Amino acid sequence: MSAAGTAMPSPERIREELRRVPEPCAILMRQQDDIVRMGLVDEIDCRDGHVRVVLVLTDASCVHFAGLQRYITDVLTALPGVDSVQVTASRTEMWTPDRRMPA
Repeated sequence: MSAAGTAMPSPERIREELRRVPEPCAILMRQQDDIVRMGLVDEIDCRDGHVRVVLVLTDASCVHFAGLQRYITDVLTALPGVDSVQVTASRTEMWTPDRRMPA
């Protein structure tokens, strides 16, 4: 339960909402991809109104990371039951093309 007494969304529901977050490099390439399909979402943890999302980045110095953090936070805090969001980058994994989901 969140601080407001609303049930937390499941990790599957969080992942579904994350499909609304466009993958920034795909936009630059005039492609429509989201961060889930691209394979950037590594972990989702939901408890007590807090959601933690760990991303794997295509580049350790990704210039779009701060924007992704804000976008993901905005999308997820709009969900009932989500009081706070933390978005971090994996320190052990980097994105590779095999992480991408089939169309």
